[in-house]
Amino acid sequence: MTLPPDPHGQAALMLCEGLALLLIAEGTLPKSQVVEAIDGIIEVKQEVAGTSESVVVSVASIALLRTLARSIEAASGPGPAAVA
Repeated sequence: MTLPPDPHGQAALMLCEGLALLLIAEGTLPKSQVVEAIDGIIEVKQEVAGTSESVVVSVASIALLRTLARSIEAASGPGPAAVA
């Protein structure tokens, strides 16, 4: 089952990704810390899957979060080695 695109969700996800990339590029947050935060959100989503929302929605949102984490990992900018 394919979920219809949610314009509010798309805008929110793009905004979060853009802000995360900006924080990494400026050296405010290390890339690893941003990825760890996303991984934590994924863990919470997995724990509540099917209880507070449908399993289909949970699976779709987890897939989006994993894609976001890979995007952040692939981004240029200071990585873990740049953090003092």
